[in-house]
Amino acid sequence: MSGSLKFYFTKARKLSSHSSVLLRDFKFFLSSLDISATIIALEDDLLLSAKEQQKIEDFFEGYLQGIPLDYILKESSFFNHTFFVDSRVLIPRPETELMVEAVLKLPLRSAGAIVLEVGVGSGCISISLALSRPSWKLIASDISSEALEVAQINLKKFKVFNLQLIHSNWLSFAKPDSIELIVSNPPYIHPDDDHLKGLIHEPISALVTPNGIDSFKEIAKQAMLALKVGGRIIFEHGHKQKDQVMAVLREEGFRNITADQDLQGLNRFVLGEK
Repeated sequence: MSGSLKFYFTKARKLSSHSSVLLRDFKFFLSSLDISATIIALEDDLLLSAKEQQKIEDFFEGYLQGIPLDYILKESSFFNHTFFVDSRVLIPRPETELMVEAVLKLPLRSAGAIVLEVGVGSGCISISLALSRPSWKLIASDISSEALEVAQINLKKFKVFNLQLIHSNWLSFAKPDSIELIVSNPPYIHPDDDHLKGLIHEPISALVTPNGIDSFKEIAKQAMLALKVGGRIIFEHGHKQKDQVMAVLREEGFRNITADQDLQGLNRFVLGEK
């Protein structure tokens, strides 16, 4: 019957020739409409409301255009939290959770110390840190006013009160010797990288930097001024950029520079100390 759940399952199977995971993602999408897992599993002949039918039609249209599921759902899972996301910000990546874990293991040397994220995007990193460490004082900046709008939505969603959002180009607002720890997952893809072809729906400004390394250079330069003596900076970077990022930190005068890998054994993070 047209307009029933069974009808749309039939449609999903026909469209599955375009994507091997469409049926799986369709079931996940249905759960976001508060349709019970039992009804979804049975592919019940449930009659859907006009609003539900329109949402499903929009799902198929977006999915076949290659729009990522997280953007269709307007949500993304990160560090055991569900964040609002849309095309104004990058979709959080699982490997970035490891950077959050690494930061949480770093002891802050003084009460009231300031932790700064450069390039907040959706807010998933800073908000995860703020929720895990309510005693920390966090600041998160972004040059994109649209990204800050999304971060503000998530700030309100999670009722976070120890995080301040700032519209700024990197660390230009920061006072000298004022920051204990800087966290950043900046743009690091070269403009000519073929990897960009699969990321056409995500904001290009959050992905690309000239030469693939310029954002690290600018942030490291400003960080050396903003950090307290003994303060640290941690970067997430592309898996082939470890040596370049470590060299950037050395050139700016950082010491005790170390690197770490993601769960796939790929070089992913670099840490330095002022």
